[in-house]
Amino acid sequence: MKFPERISRIMPRVLQVMNINGTLKNWQVVREWETIVGASIANHARAVSVDSENLFVVVDNPVWQSQLFLMKSEILRKIKKYDVRIKDIKFRISDIPVRRRGHG
Repeated sequence: MKFPERISRIMPRVLQVMNINGTLKNWQVVREWETIVGASIANHARAVSVDSENLFVVVDNPVWQSQLFLMKSEILRKIKKYDVRIKDIKFRISDIPVRRRGHG
């Protein structure tokens, strides 16, 4: 009979397989979105989520979606300065207007 393994030995392996540390680090980009893109863009586009390689951004309308798609490589270049693993940005149109927290 095999004895149960200590949780302290199991958890590091589980976290590594799930890439939790990398995903948590990627959340820094969501917190710093306005700094990365500037206030005028942040008024119309909001970073809402990340996974291991993608940043998900909601935008006010199709015009902003197209504009930010054209700016994607520039935004990704700025994001790389945060030493994260984000490789792509997914833009989608929001059902409600995008506003920065605390700004109307």
